[in-house]
Amino acid sequence: MPSVLVELRPNKKLLDHEFEGYKINLQSLAQYNLKLTTTADRLYPDEVQYSFVHAKLFALHNHLIFDVWDHQYNFYYIDNQQQVINVTFDNINNSFQTAVVYDIPQHVERKPGHFNLCLTFPANYLAIISDGTGFLHIVDTGTRNRPATDKQPWNTIHSSLALGEGKYFTVVDSRMQKKCNVDILHCLLQSVEQNDNHFDTVLTWLSFEFIDHKWKQFAKREVKGKGIVHYAAFETQCQALYIASDNMFKFTSDSVKNILPPQQPEQKPIIYTWLQTADDITVTLKLEDNFDKKLLFVHVTPLSIKIRYAGKEFVSGKLKNKVDSELTTWNIQDNGQVDVLITKSESDMWNELIEGGDQNGKEILDASLVEEIHQRLAHLCSETEVMSDQPLTSLASQELEECDAASEEDTVLARLDTTTHEITHRIPLSVHHYLFSINLETHEAPALVLRHDVDGCVWQPFTQPFNSDSWPIKHYGTLMAFGYVQSSKTNRKFVTCAPNFSYSVVCEAKKHIFIYKCAAEETQLRRRTAGVMKTIKVGQQHVINIDMFGEVLGVHATNEYLFVLTEKNLIAICI
Repeated sequence: MPSVLVELRPNKKLLDHEFEGYKINLQSLAQYNLKLTTTADRLYPDEVQYSFVHAKLFALHNHLIFDVWDHQYNFYYIDNQQQVINVTFDNINNSFQTAVVYDIPQHVERKPGHFNLCLTFPANYLAIISDGTGFLHIVDTGTRNRPATDKQPWNTIHSSLALGEGKYFTVVDSRMQKKCNVDILHCLLQSVEQNDNHFDTVLTWLSFEFIDHKWKQFAKREVKGKGIVHYAAFETQCQALYIASDNMFKFTSDSVKNILPPQQPEQKPIIYTWLQTADDITVTLKLEDNFDKKLLFVHVTPLSIKIRYAGKEFVSGKLKNKVDSELTTWNIQDNGQVDVLITKSESDMWNELIEGGDQNGKEILDASLVEEIHQRLAHLCSETEVMSDQPLTSLASQELEECDAASEEDTVLARLDTTTHEITHRIPLSVHHYLFSINLETHEAPALVLRHDVDGCVWQPFTQPFNSDSWPIKHYGTLMAFGYVQSSKTNRKFVTCAPNFSYSVVCEAKKHIFIYKCAAEETQLRRRTAGVMKTIKVGQQHVINIDMFGEVLGVHATNEYLFVLTEKNLIAICI
């Protein structure tokens, strides 16, 4: 079954075409700093990790983990001693509390090919940790909605070499599910495989069930594709995967259900051909041996055609355009070939003979006509200069900005169904360039922020309704002019926004953090030529210098604060 093409239509009520941009605000924002006693553990790509896929995985790895299940400002990072550090920010006293809550078991010596450590929270009492060396740990965290110094140590309840010896990965997503009163845990792992002259991204879907007080793996699925993955997440009911990438991904293995080869559509035999010029059409068909001319029936009207022999129908239907039916002729050769000549009412080339198409027939091209067309278009691929009496209009490259340049990538957001192993829905993103993702709801997949014109639109995908062909994806909010401003920042590393969309952030690696407050205020500009005052809406831009703190390793935006993890500090910026 072919996949459904979904069109993104932004909610006009969430767009503001009167918004003009941002003006710089030199007022400093309050900052609260925590000096780290131990730095975050960080790996760099090595000699075997030289592809662009590896570079992006390492460069954009966010080492600051926010607990979406906790209503306090509880953050986590893994230090260079492979310990999970919990940091709680008290927004009343503007102070920090820190504590070690977990020591990752089996400190394996780092080798080429290893990845950064990962931490995710699929539930309010569970954590998934990958040590980057191939081990996956399921951890009982207990209650986490309390300050760092009041937390109990975490306990490991399951550990395994998830993909086997020598296979390393990062954790992309995790989700809890309850079926028939049994807790089921799903983990989505990303690894990279070298295949000939290119690198494939492999997404492995592991499923565990909690039986007899133990977690046991019962399913393993694998999805593979070429190149990078911009976005990957579980559907809420864990019946499908959402993947945004520049190349299509497909299921390559499934331990639960065999992957059937794709069914090829049944090809009907061609029983007639047609050839056209600008003035006429010739329909050709072949009769059976020992044919009888009296059994051939040809009937052509200005808008229809019907050709039948001995009760067998060769051609029947409404013609694409009007013809002069009185000039229709046909000829039967000794070998049974029938040629029906139809004269067009107007000189034109048809894209089909029968309106709506006809699988029984096939158009063949006249070699002389093809050559004529090639000669007419030869100048388009000629190495000689095209001379014309009219000067050609040119476009100065100085007038183009980087964000206006066309992208060679053809990014698509696809829904891969686990039942059929097929792509059920596709959303082309080549026009709506993918910017970043953000968690808005604990029980939903992360939302995608896509560029729409100059804005950034936030789209939340939902589960496909039962027995429905639709794939609901809702426009939740808009980051005004953010699609434009983020494109102008060539040194950006992390991009994010507040959950209520009140501000957006572009964070460089070492120098600056750009904060764009979307709350529009009216101001007036004077047009120089006419001296007319014009009222416009603008937001505020704040620029924060961070070069004194070292490289930025992670960020997270809340509605009131922007938290930034660097090599030396954890910074809370009051918005």
